[in-house]
Amino acid sequence: MPPDLTLIEVDERGRTSLGRLHPVPGRYLGEVQSDGTVILHPASVMTAAQAKLLGRTDVMQAIDDLAAHPDTGIRRGRPRRTSS
Repeated sequence: MPPDLTLIEVDERGRTSLGRLHPVPGRYLGEVQSDGTVILHPASVMTAAQAKLLGRTDVMQAIDDLAAHPDTGIRRGRPRRTSS
């Protein structure tokens, strides 16, 4: 067997460990091609709120502009507490 190949055993339930192939922990989307090739694509999980924010290009542009030029931002203080 060539040195870059690793024998993978699959149990009766279709499970296997890929730790020896890719020891970096993380999340992946798996794809099985018609020839049986398994491809793992690195993936990130985000909340629906994060996805909605990232979809707002105007807000993201404003954040990027402020990060690039923090001295141009408007500082807002904390709201005053009202006595109850």
